Amino acid sequence: MLYSCAPVVLRGGHVIDPTQGMNGINDVTVCDGKILGVGDSPAGAEVIDARGLYISPGWIDVHVHTYGTLGFADPDSIGIYQGVTSYVEAGGPGIGTIEEFIELLAGQTTTSLYVGCYLSPMGIIGIEHVEGKARSLYDIPVARWLDMVDKHRDLIRYLKFGAFSAYGTGPLKVGKGLAEILELPIYVHIGEFQQQPGRDSAYEIYRIAGAGDIITHLYHGNACGILDNEGRIRPVVLEAAERGVLFDIGFGGFNFSWPVAEKAVDQGLWPHLISSDLQQFNVTGPTFSLANVMSVFLKLGMPLADVVERVTAAPAKALSLTDRAGSLKAGMPADLTVFRVEQGQFELKDTRGAARKGSQRIVPEMVFKNGVRIACDMGRCQDERNWILQTCEDHIPEGARRFRAPQLAFLARLRDALNQVDWPATANPEFDLEKIVELHDVFHRVRTSCELPLKVALQTVFDSFLEDSFRIQVGVLLMRVGRTLALARLGDLTQDTHLAA
Repeated sequence: MLYSCAPVVLRGGHVIDPTQGMNGINDVTVCDGKILGVGDSPAGAEVIDARGLYISPGWIDVHVHTYGTLGFADPDSIGIYQGVTSYVEAGGPGIGTIEEFIELLAGQTTTSLYVGCYLSPMGIIGIEHVEGKARSLYDIPVARWLDMVDKHRDLIRYLKFGAFSAYGTGPLKVGKGLAEILELPIYVHIGEFQQQPGRDSAYEIYRIAGAGDIITHLYHGNACGILDNEGRIRPVVLEAAERGVLFDIGFGGFNFSWPVAEKAVDQGLWPHLISSDLQQFNVTGPTFSLANVMSVFLKLGMPLADVVERVTAAPAKALSLTDRAGSLKAGMPADLTVFRVEQGQFELKDTRGAARKGSQRIVPEMVFKNGVRIACDMGRCQDERNWILQTCEDHIPEGARRFRAPQLAFLARLRDALNQVDWPATANPEFDLEKIVELHDVFHRVRTSCELPLKVALQTVFDSFLEDSFRIQVGVLLMRVGRTLALARLGDLTQDTHLAA
């Protein structure tokens, strides 16, 4: 990592900047964390040879998971180290957990992290929980939402919810209404239905969404897709596009189908945005990275400049980030991605295992983040400690050995309070939302009574059970740990005089 105050010139690269209509060989100069300009470069500047490489504004991924059971111990491993300079946590926290998210992650990543809050107060709690009932919304505190968004409007970019079949249209309308009150766009999951029977209410979101709203998982191959039985794009989808509704890919682990994509492209339906939906269970395939998803679109026939536009200028506009991202205009923050396009034979799989042979592959080389040069490392995210939350069942984590007296006092009170709660003794594969909320509320009541800062209290609980620093809803963590281990570990920590000392 090299810090630069003097001008740095990336010389002779192929510059693609849709905001300025640039698509050709040029020089890009950065200085003091800003873009100095594209074209003539100052004398005496440090020179980086970019010949044979492409230079674009820093990539923006509008859909990743850095928080909760889908997140990563090292969020930057799917950000700057994969060529992405800005990304959005898509629905990990809701109004009940957004403060936890802020304390644990806001400002803690080198990649610029934004959030799309989930309509359900707990946020997305993982694939173990099937969101088939409207009762999972359980509380929509409008005044609290207003206060939170007003306080953190720079962080919160959209309101996310799922158009799941068994929901019916009511929650969709509630979500759209709340978003209008909050002056936020909606971002709606229209993909897999988590094995839910029910009505085909998913199509109603195409009617409810308005200009600037975003629907993700455009080319999914599950029930209620964009194609009719004859393979034609449904009129309701085309009507939404004509109204200005934006379509996002959200490749993910379940929601990209080669046959659907190919039929849609043949009929002229392209996405406005390209995102990865990276999460723990697809980072080793089929998603891998935003660069891999971009390569998929080269195979589909999208020109490279259009692919770049959908990860730079288009998401910057959709997320109202044009003052700080998506462009190489002079004076903008020096966020840029340097990448190469490899030629060869590459296998590109969809989320159902179907494969296509591509002749090109996009590979990021380096980024500049606010003028700081960082080499990409595409393998960094692959360490399983980064994407598997591993509870320390047979030993006390090292972090717990550094607890101070106030932390131990908090844990003692927490154990007493949790001892009054009945929840599964061991890790539960099917999460009970009501019980998670109860565990969440117990934690916050005890934390408040101990007057312990929220971040300290959260980290204390995490360090009691985990070696690697996952950021997860505390109620979900306790559910995953199970009652037996939770009470035993808290007892061991608070009764061990060596640790207390």
